[in-house]
Amino acid sequence: MFIAETMLRVLKQMIVIKREGRDLKEGEVPYKIVKHKIHYDRWPGDDRWKDLPLYGSWQTKLYEPPTAQDGVVPRNEFGNVELFKPWMLPRGTQHVDLPGTYSLARKLNIDAAHAVTGFEFPKKLRAVPVLSGVVVCSDKADLLREAWADYNKKQMEKAEEKRVKKIYDNWKLLIKSVLIKHKITNKYETMGGSSAKAKGHVHKFTKKSRKKDKVTGENDTEMFMWLVVPCDSDEEL
Repeated sequence: MFIAETMLRVLKQMIVIKREGRDLKEGEVPYKIVKHKIHYDRWPGDDRWKDLPLYGSWQTKLYEPPTAQDGVVPRNEFGNVELFKPWMLPRGTQHVDLPGTYSLARKLNIDAAHAVTGFEFPKKLRAVPVLSGVVVCSDKADLLREAWADYNKKQMEKAEEKRVKKIYDNWKLLIKSVLIKHKITNKYETMGGSSAKAKGHVHKFTKKSRKKDKVTGENDTEMFMWLVVPCDSDEEL
């Protein structure tokens, strides 16, 4: 018995239908139910079979988003907004796709929900949602964007001040090192009566760092100066 390819239909599970921006029609029941094996990574060896309902494309319709009421963003059972397609955005809301807006919205007492735009699979059989910005009511979107711009401006100013301070500290250390070297060199040249390059001992001055080596556990040292100290005999100082 042969079946024409045009007569074949693909059945999909509910999560796949949602990713396509569609939803089930009212009164539709699964066209087929298959056994699906669920793997639990937390308990190795505890594998269970679960019923997986499948639906056909003729059983679905274009997703109709809910409407925000009383300044509250409608969410799913996980507290997020599924935004796989542009038309899935709830009515009366806006998508603010900026990093760090969720914590900023909480500080401003603005009702916001994470926008789930997809899924990643870093490990086998485990899906991780991809969060891209937040969804807020339309009357709060401009306020959140302005607050985000001001916050990032202050953060950039702080980073610039920190960078400039580090530059000045490095120059101070360099100048101080050169002055110490010049002072000690002149002192030993005057006492020895000969050039430090002709004869002497080589000394290495180091600056101890507060950072500890991950392997030895000892403080790292950073060399910043070499000094040749002359002496009158071959004996070590």
